[in-house]
Amino acid sequence: MSNGILNLGCASNIIDVPLFTELYGYGPFLGRRNRGVRDPLYCRVASFSDGNKRLIFIANDLVTMDADAAWEIRGELVKRLKIDSSGIMVSGSHTHSGPTVSPGIGWGELDLNFRNNWIKTAIDTAVKAVSDESKVILKAGKSVLKKTLGYNRVQKDGPTDPDIRWIKCLPPDGTVKLLIHNHGMHGVVFGKEMLLVSADWIGAANKLILDKKLAENVLFLYGAAGNINTNPCCLNLEKGETELKRISESYTDDLKNGLSNETEISSCPMNAVIKQVKLPCEDYAPDKISGIIDVLRKTNTRLYMLQRLEEMLLYVKAGNKLDVVADLQVLRMGDLYFYAFPGEPFTELAREIEKRSPGKFPVSIAVANGNCRYFPTRKTFDENSDITQPKTGFGFYEIYQGCGRFMPPYKPDIAEFLIDKFMEIAAKL
Repeated sequence: MSNGILNLGCASNIIDVPLFTELYGYGPFLGRRNRGVRDPLYCRVASFSDGNKRLIFIANDLVTMDADAAWEIRGELVKRLKIDSSGIMVSGSHTHSGPTVSPGIGWGELDLNFRNNWIKTAIDTAVKAVSDESKVILKAGKSVLKKTLGYNRVQKDGPTDPDIRWIKCLPPDGTVKLLIHNHGMHGVVFGKEMLLVSADWIGAANKLILDKKLAENVLFLYGAAGNINTNPCCLNLEKGETELKRISESYTDDLKNGLSNETEISSCPMNAVIKQVKLPCEDYAPDKISGIIDVLRKTNTRLYMLQRLEEMLLYVKAGNKLDVVADLQVLRMGDLYFYAFPGEPFTELAREIEKRSPGKFPVSIAVANGNCRYFPTRKTFDENSDITQPKTGFGFYEIYQGCGRFMPPYKPDIAEFLIDKFMEIAAKL
């Protein structure tokens, strides 16, 4: 049983990105090769222990996450630290000015040397965090965004994330050893013309939090933002600098202004579960794929999608399966429940998690433990029901571009499915 004492350790290291490593995002085959570092990417780790169980949050300034890489990190930490693998979460911040660590076709070539060096950095940083553990208490709250910083790219005037959820970790001297903050908004201030490594607005906000001495350490957990971009977004370096400063300063000011609205929360019991789940996908049998290919060939459009579907057809005919299997993880520290989505849930999913979670302070985390693409709402599926429809753009994109990973579209109930599965796991913690 827990002794009721919570210990926290923190550590951070820069993630080195070699020159000419491809940056990820903004469309296929763009060849966005890194030409330098505007601001460094970080691996930041928080380790919590109650004397019996340890939970480790490994948050990286990375655009994607890879399930195999996450398990490689867990496996080494289990050996070194003699801990349970279920309590280790590995997530990304979703900056679009960094390299990928997950395989795909065309969106930024995977550099295996970069991936392997990052894995080593994550392991070393986690071990360092464990050695830093000292007693803390937890206080949590929400800071309201006074100025809306993002927009819903799928639904005009649709919902965005209205709050910054935060957790302060306080030693006996009353300082803030760690500030965890969680918000849902893409890291896309800089666009495809920007060829320097950057953690985007997330990195700028983290730096301000430290510079303003709001905490000794900071950890950003990327929220549900599959349909939320910064406003404006996708800018070149010159225009992006101005907007990055405005967005990060506004965000940090609002965060700071809400930090006094704190509630002390329990940290026990502490537990975590990772459950491997087959996600509900459309049946893309060979005949189905062939029919779609025939239509796309006649329209002579969507060349990238056509090529990937042709490859998927060969892949299936060779005896391979298109199943999508994901790791769903829930971590609990008393009143805190962390729901780790292995992809990009739309913001509406986080609001539903908040309604249904058994804990009074739920936190949804995107791009965690894997890259299973977007998890849209049923409404989005209803409005984009046919892969061959003339209409494209956002909404269509989030449902059908999984072909770049040999993934068929999800069934329209994917959001309900994930939330139900998370609630089943949470109920047992």
